[in-house]
Amino acid sequence: MKTTLTAVVAAVILATEPLPIQRPAEPGGSCPHGYFTSGGFCAPSQGAQEAIPKPPNGVCPFGWTSSGSFCLRSGATR
Repeated sequence: MKTTLTAVVAAVILATEPLPIQRPAEPGGSCPHGYFTSGGFCAPSQGAQEAIPKPPNGVCPFGWTSSGSFCLRSGATR
């Protein structure tokens, strides 16, 4: 029972925090707002919104806002 509860709590924590994302390879590529450079990745700061690479057409999906080469999920921060 204790192991199951621990697994559920860990899954909830992982589901609510954004994961690191690959840093853009192009010259001048930078991390989106709320993220910092860590090696070849952009790591989220505490409270950062989820980020995804901007699609090839350069337009973020509905519910997302542009931040450099990325799209950030719109809405309240976590």
